[in-house]
Amino acid sequence: MQKKVLFNNGELAWETRAFPVSTDITGSLGVVETGSDIGFNVNRVFFLRDIESTAVRGMHSHAELKQLIICLSGSFEITLDCLKEKETFTMTSNNYALYVDGKVWRTMTKFSQNAVMLVLCDKEYELDRVVRDYDEFKNIMLLSDEE
Repeated sequence: MQKKVLFNNGELAWETRAFPVSTDITGSLGVVETGSDIGFNVNRVFFLRDIESTAVRGMHSHAELKQLIICLSGSFEITLDCLKEKETFTMTSNNYALYVDGKVWRTMTKFSQNAVMLVLCDKEYELDRVVRDYDEFKNIMLLSDEE
């Protein structure tokens, strides 16, 4: 499941990242470390749970943000779009995380009944500019390609 996509300027748009999990008779312990696994300082952590299976979440991008998305339980789909490429991942608790740059448009759907999504971010919410209009997102991306 290793996957890496770059923006036209060569910067990382998204990639899958494996993380170690130790399992024994008492359960499983997954470890994600700030330096080697995440690649940025974590300033905000949030989680989503109890989401209706028909719900559509996300539908936005960010001006500047780095996120690591982990499915702790259940499953959901996340579609990533950087105009150059669009891809849908089925996220499960399979020892993979998804690094997503803020400039990527993301939409989450098909949440299972027990889905829990954990998101680690490099910015606090009030310091984050969210782009909720897809046409504005496209304009920002097209302008960044010209630079």
